[in-house]
Amino acid sequence: MLQATIRIGEREYLLPAEYDREELMRTITSQVRAGGGFVEVVRTPDRVVNVLVSPGTNVCIEVRRIDLEDESEASGEKFDGPWWELSWLEPFDLM
Repeated sequence: MLQATIRIGEREYLLPAEYDREELMRTITSQVRAGGGFVEVVRTPDRVVNVLVSPGTNVCIEVRRIDLEDESEASGEKFDGPWWELSWLEPFDLM
């Protein structure tokens, strides 16, 4: 399975699997060339995210292959911890 994420500035969003990444890149490019504008990044039944992009906006789209079912079956291990990677700052609870 391919999982795509888009990072705009310092925010990161998961893109739905059926999302047309090429069209999103064309839309972002046209808004940047026009001097800036809002772009719909994510639309799901329960969430819509629009972001303002401009010529100075840092945008990165990453696509990676994830095989969650295969990895857990192959290793034979069950992991009950969080799915995100913990950082060394976690014990300090900065928020």
